[in-house]
Amino acid sequence: MGSPNLQKFVDAITEEMFGESNSDAIDNKRCVYCHKSIIGFRDELSRDEYVISGLCQRCQDETVK
Repeated sequence: MGSPNLQKFVDAITEEMFGESNSDAIDNKRCVYCHKSIIGFRDELSRDEYVISGLCQRCQDETVK
């Protein structure tokens, strides 16, 4: 993600909102929102988004609607 301070901030927010930090979800290959295991992504852009947001493909798609 870049800055360690930014990662700490994002982790604190996701821990509060979803019960798991963004870093932990990504390390464990789970979605930070629905907590399901990551199966795959439609394209490289979606994979890059996962690294930023921690959202699986389905949750990314639902967020766009």
